Amino acid sequence: MTPSSHPDELLLLVGPLPPPVNGQSSAFAMLVEGARARGIPCCVVDLAGEGGGNNVSWRRVFDHVGILTDFLRRAAVGRKTVYLTIGQFRAGFLRDMVLIACSSLFRHRIVCHLHGGNYDGFYASQPAWLQRLIRVTLLRADRILILGEKLTAMFEFEPRLRTKLEVVPNGLPYSIAPLGPKELPPEGEPIRILFLSNLIESKGYLDLLDAIGLLVEDWRLNVVGHFCGLFIRNPSDDVRVKNVDQARDLFEGFVRAHRLERQVRYRGLVTGADKEAELRAAHFLVLPTWYNCEGQPLSIIEAMAHGCVVIATDYRAIPDLVEDRITGRLVPDRDPRAIAAAIAELAAEPKRYRDLSEAALRRFQRRFTREAHLDRILPLLCETEIRKH
Repeated sequence: MTPSSHPDELLLLVGPLPPPVNGQSSAFAMLVEGARARGIPCCVVDLAGEGGGNNVSWRRVFDHVGILTDFLRRAAVGRKTVYLTIGQFRAGFLRDMVLIACSSLFRHRIVCHLHGGNYDGFYASQPAWLQRLIRVTLLRADRILILGEKLTAMFEFEPRLRTKLEVVPNGLPYSIAPLGPKELPPEGEPIRILFLSNLIESKGYLDLLDAIGLLVEDWRLNVVGHFCGLFIRNPSDDVRVKNVDQARDLFEGFVRAHRLERQVRYRGLVTGADKEAELRAAHFLVLPTWYNCEGQPLSIIEAMAHGCVVIATDYRAIPDLVEDRITGRLVPDRDPRAIAAAIAELAAEPKRYRDLSEAALRRFQRRFTREAHLDRILPLLCETEIRKH
C-alpha cells in the first residue's frame, strides 16, 4: 500500500480511544496506530467516554455537540474517507446519523464499522419512523464492516445493504512473541481457569462459578478459577442481578456456601503485565456469554494467542474464533454442567488438550494477529472510488 498526501486520500477516523479500555476502544486505537505507523495520512475524532447505553442526558447532548464541532472542523477540508464506529443504541445512532449525513454532504467516502452483534435487535425495537431513518442512513455508507459471516444476518431488514457488507475479523491489539502450545499441569498442581471480561451476568461468570463448584464437588478435580474484570450491571440482560453490590454479594455468597475460597479468586480489573501473567498461567479461558451486545470478544483472541483452550458459547461471531473440538469447545449458554463436562473431559486427555492448544495458536497466527487485522482493514479504507450520491 502506497499512501499519498493528497487530501482526497486522507482518512478521518471517528471512534473511541482509551480510556476506558474495552474491546472497541482497543480496536480503534490499534487502527489509528497502524495507519500512522504505515504512513497513511489521517486525523482522528475521539468518541471516548461517549456512547454505550440508550439514555439521553444533557451531558450526552453536550458531548455530541462537541464531537460534531470537532468532526465538522476536520471534515470541511478536502475529500476524505470517513471511518466511523457505529453504535447499536438509539443515542449512538442519532449521533451516527448526523455524522453520516454531514459526510455525505461533503461527498466523502463513508465506511461504518460495527463492533457488536445486535444491530438487528436494536432496529427491531425502534418505531417505524426511526427504522426508516436507520435504513436511509446506512444506505449512505459505501461499506459496512462487520466481525464475522454469521453477523451478515443483522442487516437483512434492508436487502440493499448486503452488497455493502465486508467481514473484517478482530485482531489482537498488540504484538506478541510466538508461543508454544500449553500442557496440562503435572499431578498435584491445579488446572487454571480464567474468566477475563467485565463481570456482567450475561457474560456467564455465574455459570462458570457454578461449573467450578461442580468440578470440585462432582468430578473431584483440582482447579483454580481466576475472575478478572469489574462487576457491572446490564439492565437489558440481567435476570438475577439487580445492582453491582448484589452481583458481588451473589459471587461471594456462592463461594462461601460451597467452600470454594481456595478454588476461586476475584482479581478485579487486570491490565498490562498483570493480564499477561494471568493469560500465561491459564490453561482454559471460559466465556459462556449470551451478552446482548456481544460481537467477537477480544479476550478470546488474547487467550488463543497465549495457547489457552477456550470454552465459549456458539454465539454471534465466536464460532469464527473457536472451532468446536478443533481449537476449543463450544457449549450451550446458561449450562454450567456443560462447561464442567468440557473441562473434565479434556483434563482426562492431556494429549488432546495439547492438540487443541496448538490448533488455537495456529488459528490465531494465521487470522487474528495485529498485522493480519491491519492488512485486512487498511486497504478497505484506502480505496479511492468516487461517491456517486
